[in-house]
Amino acid sequence: MTCAHCGREIALGARFCGNCGAQGSDPAATTVVLPPEDSDALLARLRLVFAGDYEVERELGRGGMAAVFKATEVPLKRTVALKVLLPELGLTATAAERFKREASLVAGLDHPNVVQVYRVGQVGGIFYIAMRFVQGRSLHSILETQGALPVPAILAILRGATRGLAFAHQRGVVHRDVKGGNILVDADGRISISDFGVALRAADVSVTAAGTVIGTPHFMSPEQCAGHRARPQSDQYSLGILAYQMLVGALPFESETLAGLMQHHFYTPIPDIHLARDDVPPALVLLLQRALAKDPDDRFDSTREMLEALEAIPFSEGDRRESERVLCDLAAGAAVPKLTTRSLPAVAAAHTLLLGAPAMRPSRWRSPSPAWIGGGVVAAIALTLGLAVRAARTGQEGRQPVMTTRPLRATAPAAPTGKLRLLTVPPVAEILVDGRRVGVGSVFDLKLAPGERRLEIRAPGYQAFDTTITVTVGQTLSLGRIALTSRDGARP
Repeated sequence: MTCAHCGREIALGARFCGNCGAQGSDPAATTVVLPPEDSDALLARLRLVFAGDYEVERELGRGGMAAVFKATEVPLKRTVALKVLLPELGLTATAAERFKREASLVAGLDHPNVVQVYRVGQVGGIFYIAMRFVQGRSLHSILETQGALPVPAILAILRGATRGLAFAHQRGVVHRDVKGGNILVDADGRISISDFGVALRAADVSVTAAGTVIGTPHFMSPEQCAGHRARPQSDQYSLGILAYQMLVGALPFESETLAGLMQHHFYTPIPDIHLARDDVPPALVLLLQRALAKDPDDRFDSTREMLEALEAIPFSEGDRRESERVLCDLAAGAAVPKLTTRSLPAVAAAHTLLLGAPAMRPSRWRSPSPAWIGGGVVAAIALTLGLAVRAARTGQEGRQPVMTTRPLRATAPAAPTGKLRLLTVPPVAEILVDGRRVGVGSVFDLKLAPGERRLEIRAPGYQAFDTTITVTVGQTLSLGRIALTSRDGARP
């Protein structure tokens, strides 16, 4: 089956496209899922709305939130990239005001590695951003055709992108959607980041088109998957995923469902890059290991610090000239010899727990089995309603160098505690410890006093789960995903 949104193949039985997150046809559904507004219809609508201000020529690309068109600004006769938010997003009035306010802030960013924003506005119900038109190609397009890139070219791209990110972060602007499609390489080999700070949060939209997903799941940080507010460290994580893709020629995580991708971001360590190629500088491996930490507090304190670490990696004048030549050729679509990398073993799905009778105790769960969760239910709630989850800290495996931890700040001694970590199905289940409500849908690294604690999980229409857990000082009790049984005996 082919995705009506991005054109990628959707695996048989999968409800969501693993590339863009759009919902496909459901064999069990009794209604037809319609794709977003047709491209030709949207183009005709824009030509009518912008008549006299912009001559809209053609669509350049489309993502989950917006479509970008090539246009000419009539009064100044200059070519622009016109980005319009898709009408089916259904922005609330509050979200619309925030979008315009943040986009106006982005318009004040003046940096060589940031695509300049000329104008932000709303016409005929269409929110739009007019940006500098970059003659070249997106990094996404380059990676689609080229695969893995030479290390000098990767360092040049990372330096340019990180400079732009650091500049924006120092001014309070977070990108929130760093990916190859938003990194542009122009005809001179220069790197520019587009769409700064205008990616919407799931809570800002009331989606009226079935299957519309906000964000790019493959690049979203764990905290973004959990619905938390994006920080500069969120952009660092996304840039780390992009760096991995440039080194290996493939994304680190793949799944047929959005729920599967989210679970990888929460739990699964990044595969060892050395298994794919041998020419990666150790300092770059260390940098990626830190940028891709599951907990944002374990990443760089600032993106300026990340940039300093990047610029400390040896990069000779010969590397600079070689990277510039390669990037110019790639931007022009010229043939460039492809690198051969070794295939990586498939990343195993993170383990989850499917629990049965409420009387079961954690000590008996020695061989947890994976729980199959419908991607539509988990993804829609997590991405659209904001599932309250914190990313779990996971150890890095493989042959990557061990990082030196940063000195801890002096703090007052804390009482000894253990931690509890779990997800629930359904995601609206209420979680109680010793009769006290501690979360809905999930708790991650919840600090608890040591000893036996009563754990209850309950949701309307489901059998309550009630058991006793033992919390140990300094240990994390990870119960995985607890699936409640509906009152009719069926699993969700």
